[in-house]
Order: sequence, then structure tokens, then C-alpha cells
Amino acid sequence: MSLRGKVIAITRPEKQADELADTISRLGGKPYKVPTIVIKPSLPDDLIKEFTEKIHDEQVDFLIFTSVNGVKILMDYLKPNLEFRKKIEKTTIIAIGPKTKKELEKHKIKVTIVPESYSSEGIIEKVKKIGIRNKFVIIPRSREGNEYLVEELNSLGAKVTEIPIYECIAPSDNSRISVFIKDLIEKKIDVITFTSPSTAQYLFKLSAKFITNGDLRKLLNGIVVVAIGPTTKGALKELGIETDLMPSKYTIEAMLDSIIQHFN
Repeated sequence: MSLRGKVIAITRPEKQADELADTISRLGGKPYKVPTIVIKPSLPDDLIKEFTEKIHDEQVDFLIFTSVNGVKILMDYLKPNLEFRKKIEKTTIIAIGPKTKKELEKHKIKVTIVPESYSSEGIIEKVKKIGIRNKFVIIPRSREGNEYLVEELNSLGAKVTEIPIYECIAPSDNSRISVFIKDLIEKKIDVITFTSPSTAQYLFKLSAKFITNGDLRKLLNGIVVVAIGPTTKGALKELGIETDLMPSKYTIEAMLDSIIQHFN
């Protein structure tokens, strides 16, 4: 099974694209990095203070991590706080998927729950079985996180606090987008991958300087479009882009497998 000769665009942030790019190369494909977002830590002092105080006073029942980024940024911020690490062990920790779980375990934090479906929907399915009414839930995550998770938790009677600890912003250098558009026009790209709604939304924002949204839609709908999961697929649909491939498990590995199967 190979991707020989296939050019696969990766819209992930630069630092996160390397693993996927290396795997594509090993399979004979040509990774094409075109990062459409940059991850910027954005820790609100008042909410972080409230969070650490609640953890210290054992007032948090569930702590939900929805990305590796959220874990890294929060742990880097709280690294010197040894008391936090002791207290957090009394909290039920939910990781959205295996990579988020692995990152938490790197920081010596035991994960209690990983849903079968690595998504907000999967988390909701799990907590419905447990029962979450009147439980205190904290979610450290992206400022751009979709509202489904919070709305569903609230509807189940949970007391939810979101902590927007990072945000997605546009790369400072727009030149790669210009080259990407040119290569799309010249049919040099076979596949484009999207791993979050933001990667798709920012592609359109950044491309507006070089091409109309309508023309970008036509170009993207002429190649294989891959979404990592239903939330990203939904964002693409709102932008007028049809998703050709979406894996049944919402991971980078499964996404790559779906591309391999498509071409073999």
C-alpha cells in the first residue's frame, strides 16, 4: 500500500505537521505543508486562578481535555504547581482520544475516560452513562472550540466552566498561501487534509487576498478533500466544500489510512 507520487497538502500548524509529513514520505507520497493556523497560548488570569482554586478545594468533578494543545499549554503553565498535581488525581479526567491521553500521561496525570468515538459526541455518550447532573466540569480548550460539547453538558445538568487557554491565529507570512493557490490552479496537488474547523476557515480567510471564495471552492472540489471528523466536515460544508474522505476513527492515523485505501 503506498501513496507513490501523490501530493498531499497538510493544513495543520507547522510544528504539528511533521509526523504526518514523515509518514506520507515513507509511503512514497509528497507532503505539502501549507499551515493555515498558528496556535497561540491565551491564558486568562482570572479563569486560571478560579480553576486552580477549585482544584485545590476539590470542587471539580470532571476535567475534560479535547486536544493535545490544551494539555501542553495548561501543563506548561502549571508545571511548578506540585499541589495541583496531587489534587488533580481526585478529579475524573476525560481525554477526547488516545493522543490526548498519552500527552496527559507524560505529565503523570491518570486518565479515567477515553470515549470509543474520539469526538465531543463520544464524550457526551460516555457521561450520559455515568450521570453528570450537578457535577462541576471544567474544559480547558481553544477559544474557537465548537459549542456542542458545552451545550450538551449543560442540557444534562452539569455545571460547566470553559477556560479558553489558546487560540488559533493566522500565520504572519502569507506567501505560502499564494504559492499554494498557484499550485492548485496548476493541478499539482492531489489531496488536501483538514484536522480542525479552524484549518479550513483560515484557509479561506488567508486566500481571499489572492482568489475569490468561489474560485477557491471550485479548485478544492476538484481534488480529494479529507476531514478528520464530523465537526471539520461540517465546517467544510458551511464553506461550500464537499468532503471526499472521513475516517471512522477521528485520528491522524485513521485519516491517513483512508487516503491510502482511496488510492489503492
